[in-house]
Amino acid sequence: MMKKILLTVLCAALAGCTGLKKAEEAAETASPEPVSYACRTMDYYDYMTPVPPSDAIEESYYSDALFAGDSRMGSLYLYGTHDNALVEYVTSLNLLLIDTMPADNHDDQITLYDILSTTDKSNIYLLFGINGIRNRSFDPFAEKLQEILTMLRENNPDSDIYIILAYHPDKISGLDEPKLTEQLQDLNGHLITLAQNNYMYYLDTDNGLDDDQGTIRDEYVWDGLHFNPTGAHAFEDYIATHVVRREKYVKEICE
Repeated sequence: MMKKILLTVLCAALAGCTGLKKAEEAAETASPEPVSYACRTMDYYDYMTPVPPSDAIEESYYSDALFAGDSRMGSLYLYGTHDNALVEYVTSLNLLLIDTMPADNHDDQITLYDILSTTDKSNIYLLFGINGIRNRSFDPFAEKLQEILTMLRENNPDSDIYIILAYHPDKISGLDEPKLTEQLQDLNGHLITLAQNNYMYYLDTDNGLDDDQGTIRDEYVWDGLHFNPTGAHAFEDYIATHVVRREKYVKEICE
């Protein structure tokens, strides 16, 4: 009887060892669990600097572009060569009244704010500020522009938004040098800050359309401020060769 019990215990022990060995072998031959990585999108663009030169953008780009601003932007409406681009502007625009001043070339009293609040364009360009150049403070202007930028970003989270700095005109009536330069620097300082704070691009056309004195070239303007056809085409060329290719700066990083 005792031999039978010992034999049973030994067999059980051997069976347990065999099962453990099979489990270990199975673990060794099993496929390893796939490794999962945490991925995030990184934006390497330097928003502290103006948009650098680039290869000219293709013509199809303009079909999804909106150019909005004051009468300086209106030169693209009058003389521009990209018929597929949407250009909207208000002559003598006061940005604080952008939601009440009718846009030029519309019969329905639509405002520029209405246009901006309903746009679905992927490339949005803004040129504002010159009509407030005599202001003692640009803070109210900056607050209103921030409101517009917030609205645009909320409505168009994937759009590329460009803020165009005020180029230095030859002259502005009632504002002589050096006060004109001081006011322009103040205005552009606000525009740069807004671009940086909102992670938007800004264009500095003074680095490309200016002369040796740092003002807009005489052959580009008909009154010292507004582009003539030659200036409008130069302005177009500048925009076309200062486009941010997002794929160059935005990368997905997985760890």
